[in-house]
Amino acid sequence: MKYKNIPFLVVFLAALLFTSCDEHDGGASSAVIGAADAPASEPVAEAPALPPEPEETVVKGKVSSGNTAASILKKWLSPSEVYAFAGACTPVYDLTRIRVGNTWQVATLDEEFTRFEYAIDSDSYLEVSRDGEDYTAIVKPIAYDVRMERVTGSIRTSLYGAMTEAGEKPELAVRLGNLMGWEIDFIHDLRVGDTFSVLVEKRYSGNVFKGYGRILAVAFTNQGELHEAFRMEDADGSGEYYAPDGRNLRHVFLKTPVAFTRISSGFTLRRYHPIQKRYKPHYGVDYAAPTGTPIYAIGSGTLKRVATNNSSGNHILITHGNGYESGYLHMSRFARGMRTGRKVKQGDLIGYVGSTGLATGPHLCFRMKIHGKPVDPTKIDTPRAGSIDATQKEAFSRIMAQYRPQLLVPVARPAASPRRPRADSFSHAAEIPPAALPGAKLLPDPIPTG
Repeated sequence: MKYKNIPFLVVFLAALLFTSCDEHDGGASSAVIGAADAPASEPVAEAPALPPEPEETVVKGKVSSGNTAASILKKWLSPSEVYAFAGACTPVYDLTRIRVGNTWQVATLDEEFTRFEYAIDSDSYLEVSRDGEDYTAIVKPIAYDVRMERVTGSIRTSLYGAMTEAGEKPELAVRLGNLMGWEIDFIHDLRVGDTFSVLVEKRYSGNVFKGYGRILAVAFTNQGELHEAFRMEDADGSGEYYAPDGRNLRHVFLKTPVAFTRISSGFTLRRYHPIQKRYKPHYGVDYAAPTGTPIYAIGSGTLKRVATNNSSGNHILITHGNGYESGYLHMSRFARGMRTGRKVKQGDLIGYVGSTGLATGPHLCFRMKIHGKPVDPTKIDTPRAGSIDATQKEAFSRIMAQYRPQLLVPVARPAASPRRPRADSFSHAAEIPPAALPGAKLLPDPIPTG
């Protein structure tokens, strides 16, 4: 009797268990079905696409013969706008001085003018920007990556040849020749096996070479004798070059006014003139060079004459004071701004080699007079600038100590020889490549400067 109802109990418990499971499963199913039957939510509207940002367009060009600022800008600016543009430039830069060959760039947004940039020279550029109807002009320095590098070479044929063999530009050969020209006679005394070491600043845009900066120090061994030069700067940034004993290497005049291939005719009292077919004095030195090679004032002074005639062609005479006068004949053209009465400084560009007047080919006939008497330009000895000031000697000693460890590392050279390498030449006929204009955001390309 005790276990009589056990089967019934088992059946009851089993029924209860299955009922609980069904309710659990059914609840879960109901939740899923409820979610599926819920009304769908409204789709979220996408935000409208923003219009693309306007892109800056840059147009590049070079100043051509006959170009003016107005002719360059007429595509983008009306005459009245050009007038306002020029008015903004007047206080900072004379637009009539733009040079053939220099580059310009115009930036636009949606075909509307925003900015103009013009390469003035290797150190600066003009930027003119527009904001509405207003123009702002400013002359900006060029941002260079400046690196001091050592350039070395050994003379085989000429200073120019050695410099190009070292992978450098003719400009550096000319600068070195003028810097050391009163210490070393590059026309007569250069020998095969002579060596040079130059510490010079090089300007880069990224890793692209854009030109030379300052020459900081030079060591030149000529016929076994070491000549050194170190740059010492004043507070205003101007510099002079001194020998280790404090002598100033700068003279009143440059050694030569032009980069030349050879002396085609020297100073003489009796020369057979190739055009006039008779003997007559030749009171100058003829430096052969290609048409267009730059000519520089050998010293500071005043332009006594800027003229043209049948004999001398385009020519310039400069008076330098103390009875000195220099003459530059047969130019192809004058540099911009040359006019009688204007003052020039040593090294200023005054013109370009040509063959105007009585000339059989491109060359510069260079003449010198002292108190009205013609003299041989290759044989005059002019005064030096002042020696280093006593108060600067300690600072100068520190400069020498800084540069000499790099400067005086021995330079590999060929076997020494007493023969002269192209004795009438220290450079080459190729026109000095103009400096480049790096750094400006719209001016990444090389910019001719002359």
